[in-house]
Amino acid sequence: MAALTHRGFTALVSQITCEAFAGRKVVAGLVMKRSEEDTGNRCITGQQLSLHGNTVNDSHAEIITRRGFLRFLYGQLLEYEPGRPHPMFEPSTNGKLCVRPNITFHLYISTAPCGDGALFSPRDVDRQKASVDPRIRPPHEPIFSSNVQGLTRTKMEGGEGTIPIEAGFKVQTFDGIQRGERLRTMSCTDKICRWNTVGMQGALLSHFLEPVYLDSLTLGLLYDHGHLARAVCCRLGRGEVELDSLLPAPFRLNHPWLGRVTVCDPPREVQKTKALSVNWSYGDKGPEVTDGTQGICLTRFDSFSIFRAVPGKNVLDVETEF
Repeated sequence: MAALTHRGFTALVSQITCEAFAGRKVVAGLVMKRSEEDTGNRCITGQQLSLHGNTVNDSHAEIITRRGFLRFLYGQLLEYEPGRPHPMFEPSTNGKLCVRPNITFHLYISTAPCGDGALFSPRDVDRQKASVDPRIRPPHEPIFSSNVQGLTRTKMEGGEGTIPIEAGFKVQTFDGIQRGERLRTMSCTDKICRWNTVGMQGALLSHFLEPVYLDSLTLGLLYDHGHLARAVCCRLGRGEVELDSLLPAPFRLNHPWLGRVTVCDPPREVQKTKALSVNWSYGDKGPEVTDGTQGICLTRFDSFSIFRAVPGKNVLDVETEF
């Protein structure tokens, strides 16, 4: 999954000639597998919010990836015709559509997602260097070594890192943000945890599709199996009552296959990078570049020609930040 993602990204950026691209920080991609034989870190500030949906609020790599996946699902749904075979969907017993059982989805991120998934010390080298057998799905053994682990967290507005949600926090409002209140954006780990509960398809598509869950999650850097298992799913199952018993069918708590890169060696960029995002989704003729701090499209590279694009248009799926 890592090799496919990095190879696809390299092919995309080869179409772009711009001196502003000094290096990449985070790369993420979603791979759809049809059978067993198949082979960012920027957010807008409160002042950039749009009531008309013209701003990309969160340009972290895995979030852009999921937004591109939504575009892909919408496109596949529009092609569905009742009574005719579809390569991806089939009718379900509840009147909705579901993904065919031979199709699975696999998310790759070149480093640990921000928030609880990265809340551990990289000095724990023994655990990170433990052998990984790709033929065996390791059991989830979540680690809770600190009282700050397992908490929901929000991204720093205009900066790096995350902070826990305040105990007395209730809700943020648009007018409050416009008056100077800090914009609270969920951490990437919390969003992945939500996807493992209600699916990646989102609220609107839930009217037409059954939940679509990740089959696997692969990291490049900062991987720790126990901490990642806690962060992306297992922290929701610590209550006295099983979470699955509280969720209406067919929703469930999904525990994806967790793993790390063993062959492809993703580079680690530690220098300050520009707030640009290179995005692409299946079916697009070329990549798109957006500004992660403003949430707007800067330049669209389509068939090797460059032109100005409409702000907020075309949010795609393989993303990196420069």
